[in-house]
Amino acid sequence: MKPERRLYIVYEIKDNSTRNRLSRRLAYYGLRRVQQSVFNGIVILNDKEALIEEINGIDLGEEDKIHVLDLCERCRSEMIIIGKMPEARGHIVI
Repeated sequence: MKPERRLYIVYEIKDNSTRNRLSRRLAYYGLRRVQQSVFNGIVILNDKEALIEEINGIDLGEEDKIHVLDLCERCRSEMIIIGKMPEARGHIVI
């Protein structure tokens, strides 16, 4: 089994085009939207590295920010989710 990582990506991006580009890339990697500017999901380690590289390539405005949170096993076991989570989906191949 390949090493997997549970990621949360949280962002604030003013430009609609840049924000939409990021959200499409996150969906491509199988992450799901849990709030307007928050995605989460499980990706294999190689995909995480590729995703981080793509995110680093995004031209952000001065006030824009993207946080990538990689939750460890202990953190995942202590996570509390209240309410319904969207269904998980796999990596989308285009």
